[in-house]
Amino acid sequence: MKKHLLLTSLFCLILCSCKHNNQVIPYMRVNFTLNTTSTDLIHIGGYEYVTGGVSGIFIYRSDVLTFHAYDRACPYDWENGGRVEVDSTNNFILIDYNCGSKFNILDGYPLSGKAEEPLQAYNAQLIDDIYLRVYN
Repeated sequence: MKKHLLLTSLFCLILCSCKHNNQVIPYMRVNFTLNTTSTDLIHIGGYEYVTGGVSGIFIYRSDVLTFHAYDRACPYDWENGGRVEVDSTNNFILIDYNCGSKFNILDGYPLSGKAEEPLQAYNAQLIDDIYLRVYN
């Protein structure tokens, strides 16, 4: 019985002492409308950085009707100013140059680097073929 208790305590101690920086990004209410004709979102493959969320919002147009919106806060180091932008070597990847984490532009999931959690996604809905509503 003592061995079992000792092993359980040791396991808990090891588990609790492991440090990982993937911090929970705080919830920020997002609800705005954007005119796509006055931005780079007018065409497929276009993207924009806009204010809002925790560290700004990234919006990408993948086809005529589909938009992807993510908070730019990197799940690994957002408290230290880590935020994503389009990778200068690959337009289909978002990168946090602080920690080196890379994310898929279509789903926000990490591809490599220190981040283990996906980017915070927001809903993006096209209205009347012109206006894009971004909300949570």
